[in-house]
Amino acid sequence: MAQTRSPLPPPAPNQRYVTVSPMAAGYITLSDHFFVHPAEIGAKRTVPSLAFLITHPGTAAFGDNNDSEKPFRLMWDLGLRRAKERYPEVTQKHLEGRAPYDLYPGVAEQLSKGGLDPADVNLVIISHVHYDHHGDPEDFPQAQFVVGNGAMNVLKNGVGDIASHQHFDPNLLPMDRSDELSAPTNLQWKPMGPFPAVLDLFSDGSVFVIDTPGHLPGHLNLLCRTEERWICLCGDAFHDRRLLTGEKEIGTWEGPEGNTLCIHLDKESAAESIRRLQEFEKAANGIVELIAAHEDQWWETNKHKAFPGTI
Repeated sequence: MAQTRSPLPPPAPNQRYVTVSPMAAGYITLSDHFFVHPAEIGAKRTVPSLAFLITHPGTAAFGDNNDSEKPFRLMWDLGLRRAKERYPEVTQKHLEGRAPYDLYPGVAEQLSKGGLDPADVNLVIISHVHYDHHGDPEDFPQAQFVVGNGAMNVLKNGVGDIASHQHFDPNLLPMDRSDELSAPTNLQWKPMGPFPAVLDLFSDGSVFVIDTPGHLPGHLNLLCRTEERWICLCGDAFHDRRLLTGEKEIGTWEGPEGNTLCIHLDKESAAESIRRLQEFEKAANGIVELIAAHEDQWWETNKHKAFPGTI
């Protein structure tokens, strides 16, 4: 029987590798019926909003201020804000529906306690601009910020007042240090395995940005090459591992006006992104680990590796 060809690019001569350090950037409580179908009545989970520090040994890919001989530090997501009062009032009200929740101490303080000044973070990539992923951008005064294509429009104009989690702060990011990636149809993006649009972030095969549409415009995944294996950080492409295994389907619920709502803005595209992740994981044959942002069981198993540790 012919073996499935790996979708992962082979290492180049003098290949650069990164390290990945997780942290729990706050906790919220999610009701299963908002995320999976079928769901047990009343089933809830208190889950982390995971953030990750990716350390590259050195790159000049992001401008003259970066030294190829000095570690380059990238934050993937910033989780929740470190205090409820730092959110707009409408989001504070939404948070009450996610109780019990725990916001303190935030990513910046965790980095400081682990020995890294948040001012030494070079780049922050936000998987998407929901309240439980964007954290406190103001705590990273030197970082460039990058979001997926369409995310700036979401921040500015929203997506319509369709659900309590779909509220956005147009002043969230420092505009003089923020950029939106090009459309995934741009020639910079290349296919990789089942994914039509993948961007080689540092142009050295160490970190790839993957366009994973469905949850929210501009939703991204991040694929990291470590010395031991590949790690794919999946954001909110799925909220429950049973969606990957096929045990569950994406959940929906009825809105106040009798309309059908979904945690994903485009349910069909989200289902296709999950299918691609399933195919990717299978074809990678055990050398890629997929980690979504709210995986409580994964975090319980791996929290001893939190920053300054690595996974």
